Amino acid sequence: MTDRRLAALALALALLAPNAKAQTPTRCALDTTAAWYRKQQAWVDDSKRDWSNDSLRTLLVRAAGLDANPALGGNALLGYEVVGAVPHAPSAIDSAALATLRELAKSRASTWPTKSVVGAAGVRAVWVLAGRDSALAPTILHRMMEAGPEESPPAAVAILEDRVRLKNGRKQIYGTQLVRGANGSVEIAPVEDPKHVDLRRDAAGLPPLELSLCAARRDSAG
Repeated sequence: MTDRRLAALALALALLAPNAKAQTPTRCALDTTAAWYRKQQAWVDDSKRDWSNDSLRTLLVRAAGLDANPALGGNALLGYEVVGAVPHAPSAIDSAALATLRELAKSRASTWPTKSVVGAAGVRAVWVLAGRDSALAPTILHRMMEAGPEESPPAAVAILEDRVRLKNGRKQIYGTQLVRGANGSVEIAPVEDPKHVDLRRDAAGLPPLELSLCAARRDSAG
C-alpha cells in the first residue's frame, strides 16, 4: 500500500472512530474555486427561468421559507446534518405543500417537481420539505433518484439518502449525518466503506469529509 493510501486510510479511521476526540480543524475556509462548489452552483442556476409550473414552484418555495430568504436556495450544501436538531414547527402552508407532494408521488406523470418543472429553487424546497416529514422522505428520495442528476441535485440527494438510511437503522454512504458524542462533540454516524467515502462525496458534488466536519464543529462550537 502506498504512503498516500496509508495516509488516507489513517484519516478515515481517525474520523470514524466512535471515541475519537474532536480535533480542532486546521482549515474551514470555503474554497469557491473547488470543483464540488462549482458543480453545486452550476446546478442551482435559475437564470434561464425555464421551469414549466410556476404555481407549484411558488407553493413549494413559500412552504420551505425560501421566499423570505431567496439566497438560501443557492447556498452551497456543506455536506453535513447534525441528527436531532430542533424540528421545524409545521405551518398551514407546510401541510398544503406536503399534501401536494404526496398526491404527485402517486403518479408517474411529469408533474413531479423536478428542475424542469419547478426550477432549482423549487427542487431545493422539496428537499427542505423532506426534512419535515420523515414518513414522506423515502418517497421523495425515490422520486429524486428516479429523475436523475440533471433534474435533482446530486448533493441534496446524497444527504437525503444518508438521512433515510440512518432513520431505517442502516449505515450511511456519504458521511453526511453527524451525531453528538457523550461529551457533546460532533461525530460521524456509522458509514459503509469509510475508506472510499470521499470518492463518493466527490461524485455527488459534496466537499471532502474533513471540510464538512470542520464546518460542523465550528458551527457547533459557535
